[in-house]
Amino acid sequence: MKKLSVLAISILLFSGWSSSDASAEAGDALDRVIISFKEEIDYKLLKEMGADIHEEFDAISAVSVTLPDETTIQAASHDSSIEYIEENSVVRAAAQTTTWGYRTIKANTATSLGYTGKGVKIAIIDSGINSKHPDLKVAGGVSKVANSSAFTDGNGHGTHVAGVIGAQNNSIGIVGVAPDSQLYSVKVLSANGIGTLEGVVAGIQWAIDQKVDIINMSLTTVNNDQTLRDITKKAYEAGILIVAASGNERESGLYSDVLYPARFPSVIAVGSVSQLNKLSYFSNYGASQELVAPGENILSSFVDSLSTSQDDYAISEGTSVASPFAAGTFAQYMEAYPHLSNKQLRETVKRAATDLGAKGRDNQYGNGLIKSLQTKAALFPDLKNDFWYSEPIKNIFDRQIITGLPDGTYRPNATITRAEAVTMLGRALKLDKTNKNHKFSDVSKDSFAAGYINSAYDLGYIQGVSATKFRPNDPIKRGDMALILQAAYKLKSTQQANFKDVPKSMYYYDAIQAAFSNNAVTGYNDNTFRPQNPITRAENAQFLSKLVK
Repeated sequence: MKKLSVLAISILLFSGWSSSDASAEAGDALDRVIISFKEEIDYKLLKEMGADIHEEFDAISAVSVTLPDETTIQAASHDSSIEYIEENSVVRAAAQTTTWGYRTIKANTATSLGYTGKGVKIAIIDSGINSKHPDLKVAGGVSKVANSSAFTDGNGHGTHVAGVIGAQNNSIGIVGVAPDSQLYSVKVLSANGIGTLEGVVAGIQWAIDQKVDIINMSLTTVNNDQTLRDITKKAYEAGILIVAASGNERESGLYSDVLYPARFPSVIAVGSVSQLNKLSYFSNYGASQELVAPGENILSSFVDSLSTSQDDYAISEGTSVASPFAAGTFAQYMEAYPHLSNKQLRETVKRAATDLGAKGRDNQYGNGLIKSLQTKAALFPDLKNDFWYSEPIKNIFDRQIITGLPDGTYRPNATITRAEAVTMLGRALKLDKTNKNHKFSDVSKDSFAAGYINSAYDLGYIQGVSATKFRPNDPIKRGDMALILQAAYKLKSTQQANFKDVPKSMYYYDAIQAAFSNNAVTGYNDNTFRPQNPITRAENAQFLSKLVK
């Protein structure tokens, strides 16, 4: 360990920041504007305006340009094809940590279970990463800093962030939360920690183009820049998880919420806590706070321009340090649950967080302290491994018959509705989900189940509760599900079952006998079938799994 120093800086983007150093570093870039078009980028109009194009942001139909004069900018603002014109902002740099934090979020347990971020691509939008550091592996990157084509780090900030996430599990230095993740260095800050809004937006655009899985932004701005809002929204819609620092301005008393981009709905805002799990004295908080993570006195990889070797380390603090703890943890969950969407993973990690402060979600700690995976993952976070329903659920999941719920759970003990049951059957039998031959007045034509219900009815697999009503939102009973399976799969009864609660006089008697004879359904240990009980999601998976081919 060559270097041990303390950083107490915080990355902030300030529109109109007047530092002479910033002006010198940013140079002509401050004369640029960002033009967003309502539809596609109008290159003909840009040529007519005499625009010099510097960066193109295809995801949001925007460009960074230099225009000849202020008059041209004013004229352009009235063009009907232009959504908005935004001044370029100035960016400057700031802070980070790992050792006690690594243990506090229980990353050691996740590592022991084998969850180290394997195969997960993380873009660190920062000051670059020192790719020569012996404790780091950099998969690639890009520089969006003017007059700098290399994405290496001349500041140390990005390298510190990179270490928290991905320092190698070796014999030196520290170990990151996700040491086997693929780190991408997206340089938007210079050696002096200065950059522009254009650079940050261009960095996010690059990350979208590279199809990364996670973006970490240990930087903030006090401005609600539309361009930054638009590009983060596009990245989130593309399936990318975006994690950002909440900001270090708490002591100023100027802000009632976290700063941007963490405040955007598409971004996960991460505040900082101390070793006592108390909100750090510098950490912003508010209604947008989503999670907190260790952010004080954190040791991580660094860059020392005076060092003759590359194995440098530093102690830092700030929400800039807390953010990569969260990013690394998301990489663990992404490895464990590769089929979950970014939105489902976001909900999963929030549920797993350790509650701090007032009970439940609060403005200081959000949903709580980020926590690494603590058990071997089943197919969904709320399922058990090697349980009676494990194989049946996996079987029908693999066949795309079922998916998880929007919050990333499966809820095996929850009941399913009549509409959901027919939808699953429709997927299993590949029925026409676009069938518009609507029979039932209580089934909305734009319902997810409408086409499947129409097809199943046309084929004689289902009936309504009356000539015009289906009651799609009612729970479906076990006896009724057996009746549907018998019709759909043409099951024949051999009268093998003798369930004591299924009398021959009941309408579902023959169907239950047929389903049981074909090993499609099972009863309970007390020789009952409980036909009037609503069927659970796990039971329905078991029934369908025995019939799908």
